[in-house]
Amino acid sequence: MNATFALYRNFLTKYLSPFKWQVFLLGFMLLCSTGLSVYAPRILRDFIDLLVGTAEMAQLLNLAVWFMAIHIARQLAAGVVGYLGESVAWNTTNQLRIDLLRHALGLDLGFFQHHPPGVMLERIDGDTNQLAFFFSQFSIRFLRSVLLLAGILVAVSFEGWLLSVAVFIFMAVAVLVLFRLRSYGVPFNERLREATANLYGFIEERLASLEDIKPLGGSLYILRQMLVFIDRQIFHGRRAFAWGNLMWPTSLVLIGVGTGVIVAWGGYLVLNGTMTVGTIYLLFSYMNLMIWPLEELSHQMEELQKAGGNLVRVQSLLANRSSLEDGTLAEISPLPIKLKFHDVSFQYDADEDQAISNLSFTLEPGRTLGIVGRTGSGKTTVMRLVARLYDPDAGVISLNGIPVSQFRLSFLRTKIGIITQEVQFFRGTLRQNLCMFNPHVSDHRILEAIDHLQLHNWLKSLPEGLDTLLTSNKLALSAGEAQRLALARVFLRNPDIVILDEASARLDPASEMEVDQVLQEFLADKTCIVIAHRLKSIEKADDILIMDQGKKVEFGTREELLATPASRLNQLITLGLE
Repeated sequence: MNATFALYRNFLTKYLSPFKWQVFLLGFMLLCSTGLSVYAPRILRDFIDLLVGTAEMAQLLNLAVWFMAIHIARQLAAGVVGYLGESVAWNTTNQLRIDLLRHALGLDLGFFQHHPPGVMLERIDGDTNQLAFFFSQFSIRFLRSVLLLAGILVAVSFEGWLLSVAVFIFMAVAVLVLFRLRSYGVPFNERLREATANLYGFIEERLASLEDIKPLGGSLYILRQMLVFIDRQIFHGRRAFAWGNLMWPTSLVLIGVGTGVIVAWGGYLVLNGTMTVGTIYLLFSYMNLMIWPLEELSHQMEELQKAGGNLVRVQSLLANRSSLEDGTLAEISPLPIKLKFHDVSFQYDADEDQAISNLSFTLEPGRTLGIVGRTGSGKTTVMRLVARLYDPDAGVISLNGIPVSQFRLSFLRTKIGIITQEVQFFRGTLRQNLCMFNPHVSDHRILEAIDHLQLHNWLKSLPEGLDTLLTSNKLALSAGEAQRLALARVFLRNPDIVILDEASARLDPASEMEVDQVLQEFLADKTCIVIAHRLKSIEKADDILIMDQGKKVEFGTREELLATPASRLNQLITLGLE
């Protein structure tokens, strides 16, 4: 994807439209500031001509006061322009952050397998920060430069058509050259941003794994790997800087040539008596005034190249679409729910083996299914498919006979609750973490869930209760406490299908017994799946599914399998593989 004019236009139109009145006022103040900048040298021209000729002191004082008033008004207008520009910039870029995060949250998990958190952080926040300059500085400076050049051209036209033609030709050549160089640096800046994102992604992943890296002696290897990423960033940074700054020396050459020609020509006309000294000063002032917008244009073209790389990356992220198409149904009955897998097959990547192959089973309403198997047998994949974090490559998964793909994703997620071994908490209060930042969940319900899980004494020990802040440096939770709080989350949501991925694996025996009793009460009227690495975890399961290498090895009620001496379940118990 290239940074085309249409991309810039569509992007600016979309995010500036909500602030059109601010943009309109910004443009008006910018026009006033530019007009005053062009008009100020004409006052000095008149002042010089009056000095050279015969002038009264009152006329000179009048021009001086008028010049100071224009200067003050110009600075005030520039201050308003700066304020409005920053306001519009941050409002628009914050909206862009929200859009990017909302879009990323709507993508399927397959996308995030190939885009680590550090890379996503750089795209959502890093690229957006760069675009803040594009909104707050580029648009204003670019427009101001164009208006200033146009104002100079109009002002010079009053001094003679020949001068205006010469100035116009110079401007046209300079702008043409700068615009031809405009897009040269875009791909190099895009590669630089990509290299920076990869570096940040590498650092973020390694910092999150310090507990494994340090004990295993991997620090030196990590540093060497990091040097590789830094070398790539430096390589792309040098090329981006070299090509991106190509316009700067070019603009200086153009400005030097143009100034020499205009001043020499004006001096010749003064000597011939066809131009006043004030007019030659006016031309010289306009030429100096022209230097700034041309230099600014060249600089802004460099910034445009950087913004082009950012826009391409942002647009590339927004162009990704989830492989999960949303359904239309938002209701299901009766309860509890019947779950069925029919010839379901699934693989994560095309070059990998199937994670699940031709899996079929039926979980009747209100029953609990225990899934047993070695690591990599497909147990977790079953959980992800039920929650529709992925869609199967073949076969159908249905709830009460309706394929899960026909339900709205938002509705489906309210009907399914998952408790995994790795519990994630977010920066916020304990209350916010338990209700997942839903302000409509009452404290009464939260305290009721905490009481069910025997955490009331622990809650009383917290000085701020439910308002206690959860951060990495405060309120470090034990594995058992974190697991119980995860159970409380599911209690508050009260889903109709509950999936437990060794939910009590991190609890001590006494706590496990207490939590198990609460779970049995909670799951009494629900359809439940228990993913087990220990046979003890499925002692109370109604049905047992044993998997191996993504295939169903055995399925049946617990009583039937235990009553069959040759069953795989009995073999596992006998061998003591729990």
